[in-house]
Amino acid sequence: MDLYLLSQICVVISIAILGTTYFVKSKEKILSLCVVYNIFYGIHYLLLGAVTGSCMNLVSLVRNLWFYRNSKKGIKNNEAVLYTLFIISSVSCIFTYDDVFSLISLTASLLSTYSIWQDNVKLYKFIAIPVSICFIIYAIHLKSVVAIITEVVLLITEIIAIIKLHVESRKVNILLDNALEKV
Repeated sequence: MDLYLLSQICVVISIAILGTTYFVKSKEKILSLCVVYNIFYGIHYLLLGAVTGSCMNLVSLVRNLWFYRNSKKGIKNNEAVLYTLFIISSVSCIFTYDDVFSLISLTASLLSTYSIWQDNVKLYKFIAIPVSICFIIYAIHLKSVVAIITEVVLLITEIIAIIKLHVESRKVNILLDNALEKV
């Protein structure tokens, strides 16, 4: 099978998995899905010869496994862990740097790391938008047609998830207001 075609199949699988995370409320479920996402997305980049993108996904894979383990044990990931991951990603980018688009991959990795590190699932969903924009730009650079299309679909999914979250939040506020009026 052609490596390019295989890379495109991997990206479809990975984006489908990542898209489900924006509708999940449990951080542990998000992390476990992100582990699988990172495997397929990393393979996608590797098959396209995008060493920086592949390396960023490897760092993200280790990060997600680490955070998942800590989450299961009830251990909070402190700022030292966050900064260590930022440094590892940045150093990895330096050693795998191809061109300015390597910095786009690094930016997505740093934003993604922060969004997974912090505990607010709503903020995770909001940060996903600039991450997707970075991945769209990187996919355009790599000429990964399916990645471009699926990242755009993922971006739309993220926006829908945020709108859904906002609507649910407003419903809760209306219910609270009505309950308080009766008191």
